[in-house]
Parts: sequence; structure tokens; C-alpha cells
Amino acid sequence: MSAERNKHFTRTLLSIAVPVTLQNLLFSSFTLIDTLMIGALGDLPLAAVGMAGKWTWFLTIVFFGFSSGASVFISQYFGAGDVPGIHRTYGLMMLGTQAASALFMTAALCCPEKILGLFSSDAQVITLGASYLRIMALSYPVQALAKGGGTLLESTQRVYIPFIGALCSVGVNVTLNAVLIFGLLGFPALGVKGAAIASVIAAAANALVIYSLGLSRKTLLRTKLSALVQFDLPFIRNFVRVSLPAALNETTWALGNLLYSSIYGHMGTAAYASITVVRSIEDLSSVAVMGLCSSCAVMIGGYIGRDDWNTAKLCAKRHLQMVILFCLTMGSLVYLTRVPLLSLFGVSQAVCEDAIASLIVYALCMTIHNIPAILVMGVFRSGGDTRFGLIVDCITLYLIGLPLTAYAGLSLHLSVPLTYLVMILSEDIVKCAVYLHHLRTGKWIKPIIHST
Repeated sequence: MSAERNKHFTRTLLSIAVPVTLQNLLFSSFTLIDTLMIGALGDLPLAAVGMAGKWTWFLTIVFFGFSSGASVFISQYFGAGDVPGIHRTYGLMMLGTQAASALFMTAALCCPEKILGLFSSDAQVITLGASYLRIMALSYPVQALAKGGGTLLESTQRVYIPFIGALCSVGVNVTLNAVLIFGLLGFPALGVKGAAIASVIAAAANALVIYSLGLSRKTLLRTKLSALVQFDLPFIRNFVRVSLPAALNETTWALGNLLYSSIYGHMGTAAYASITVVRSIEDLSSVAVMGLCSSCAVMIGGYIGRDDWNTAKLCAKRHLQMVILFCLTMGSLVYLTRVPLLSLFGVSQAVCEDAIASLIVYALCMTIHNIPAILVMGVFRSGGDTRFGLIVDCITLYLIGLPLTAYAGLSLHLSVPLTYLVMILSEDIVKCAVYLHHLRTGKWIKPIIHST
């Protein structure tokens, strides 16, 4: 790569990765702040909100499945300069995400206790979590709207607008959390219900900012409604062929993580509370990886849209190297600061001890845990190969990871840290070996817009 092209590559990467990383950091801090504030109320509310939040998290993963499949088309259309293709992809994506939000909202409003029963048999936890979930469900259609608009903007390199939306959303959430959870400024102390109300309002603020700025700045969000439904049967068939495996990949992965959460929940409320704390820090520490996944996907999609396969392969290798370097650095930082980090949470001594030991496991395994993420979400999907990740992830998750973790935690009654170690290593070692081989073959490059 020439010096000029290398400079352009670096500039493009930073212009996408930095805002998306900051956006992911904000949304991860959103979860962390909720966990910190709810943790101050005790282990029971923390576990209840953590379990109820899993249903919302599951929906966001379904959204991500739809949007990641759509972003393959949008980024390749953007590279080829095909604006009508971008708009019809956006329209089809919005139909899918809104349908999913309606389904999840209906279930959460009608039977929240049954949903919470998947994670715990503790009646107090279920009752408290259900009161949170009923309110939180009202935000699902708005979250779908924000995710669709954000995906179009990020895939067309207008990433600063979703970042501003995230910034405003987190500001609203922090302020209203403090006011409504603890009863400041004359408001009643609503506890977990206050946290749910704050999250609903914050989600609405995010969508409002994204569409207000997106429409006023004359981005590709500005279009006629008719342009969003200009898709015919061949386009729908091609879209489903590519996007459905990505959506199924994220959905089956999310379902697997719900089953993992169920394992910890049935190990005890304290076990679930400790994993909730660890997952909050885990999400926060991996935001840069998600930013690199986004920049990798947009850049590779653009290069393939322009038929520049060699640069696409180089882009994949550069992003993989950066993820490895970042994980080694961040893993060391998490290991060194694990005790001060856990001191921020108002949890019991037993929960804190399990969380500290689990953080050591995460810090040591961070690199092999995130290599599959950059390869599947950043490289393979943007190259048009959405099936390979689905197949490998399902095999490693449902035939290896879940059975071994359930056996370790529920049959052998291993400690939370040891069960967590089994969960990570049983999946990620196999996935790293298989995915790195697939990267070297170059078979993940499958242009899709020429067949639309």
C-alpha cells in the first residue's frame, strides 16, 4: 500500500472507528451506570434488573442481526454509488426491526413473569424484575427506529450523528436515573421502576436526535417514503439470502447467552449478581473492539463495492492486528485495576469476591474472546459471507459451550469463576482456530450487490 493510500486508509479508519467506539462506550456506560445505581439498592434489585435487562438485550441483538445484514448491502451500495439500493435496503431493514420490536414488546407486556422465570426461581427477583420489564418494553419501537437510522448513517460514513444521539441519550439517562431511582428534586423514590422510566425517555431522546440531525443535515435519511419500498422479489430474495444468516447468527448467539444467564441464575441470586457486574465491565472494556468491527465492516464493504479485493484483504489483516494489540493492553489494565473497579459496586462481599476472580479470567482470555468478533462481524459479513459464522457459532455454542458450562455449574457445582472460565474457553479456542483459517483462504469475499 502506497504512502498516500495508507494515509487515506488510516484517516478513514479513524473517522469511523473513533466515533463508533465513543458511541459504544456511551451505551456501555449506560448499562454500567444503571448497574452502579441499582447496585446501591442491594443484590436483589441488581439481580432483578440484570435478568429483566436480558430480554431487552436479546432484542438489541436481534436488531443488530437485521442491521448487520443490511449494512453489508448498504456499505457495498455506498462504495458503488447506488443510492436507490441504499434506500430500499433501509426500508426492508426497518420492516424487520419494527416487527421484532412489536413481538418482544407484546411478550414483555403480557407475560413478564414467565420471561423472568427463565433466569430465576426466586419469587422476589421475578416480581421486581417484571415491574421493570413492563415499563422498559415501551421503548422497543423507538429503539428499533434509532437502530435503523443509525445503521444507515454509520454505513454511509456519517457516524458522528449516532454518536451525538448516544451522548444525549446517556446524559438524559444519568440525570433521570439519579432523580427517579433515589427520589431527588422532590420526586418520589421509585427504585427499579424509576430506572426503567429513565431508560424509556433516554431511548426516545436518542431517536429524536438521530432523525432531527439526519434530516436537517441532508443525509441519506432524507428521502421519499416511496423510495423505501422500491424492492422487488429478486431483491428481497437476495436480501434474505445474505441477511437472514446474519440475523439468525445474532439471534441464536443471544439466545445462547440467555441460556448462559439462566445457568448462573439457577446457581443462585448471588452468582447472577456477580456475573451481572462482570458483564457490565466486560461490555465497557470491549467497546473499542466493536468500533473496529464497525470501521472494518464499512471499509471492507466499500472496497468490495469498488471491486478492490486486495485492499479489502489488507484491511481485514490490519483490523485483526489492532484488535489483538488492544485486547492485550486492555486485558492487562483490567487485571491491574480489578479491585478498584469492583469497589465501585455496592454489592456484598461474596458477590465481590466471585466478580474479582471472574474478572481475572476475562482479562487473561480477552484476546481469544474478541478475535472471533472482529472476524465474523467486521470481516466475513462485510465481505458477503454471512453463513460461515452462523454455522460455526451454533456448533461451538450449542454443542460445546452450553453443555459444558451447564455441567460445570449445575452438576459439578463449580464456583462462579471456574464456570465462567469453562464458558469462555470451551467456545473461543475452537472458534479462533476455525475463523483464522477461513480468513487466510479468502473465501469470505462474496460480492452481493451485482446479483441484486
